[in-house]
Amino acid sequence: MSYAMSKRGSPYYYAWGGNGPLGYDCSGLTQQAFASAGVSLPRTAAQQFFAVQHVPLSQMQPGDLVFWGSGGDIWHVAIYIGGNQVVNALNPTDGIVITDLAAMGGMGPLNPSAGRA
Repeated sequence: MSYAMSKRGSPYYYAWGGNGPLGYDCSGLTQQAFASAGVSLPRTAAQQFFAVQHVPLSQMQPGDLVFWGSGGDIWHVAIYIGGNQVVNALNPTDGIVITDLAAMGGMGPLNPSAGRA
């Protein structure tokens, strides 16, 4: 989680397909954040969804992955930091930011389970 938090703001930015060191997309950021803690995750948000243990959103803990999409169609992933907030590579305009889960409605449906690696 500290790795992802350290990438907020300049010179770090959102880059489609990016997994560092300066540009990240959502799953590239989560992949590198977990790698910095010695945990291997696959590259895409959908692959990460299928690689982790699922827990109900009501049982999320800081460091868990939060996914947007339904069924196997997952298109966004972020890291839960507590207080109903996530750190994520959001889009090219906002970059890597902390976002309240309630403000993420434009991302589509929040998957009913979080992921724990």
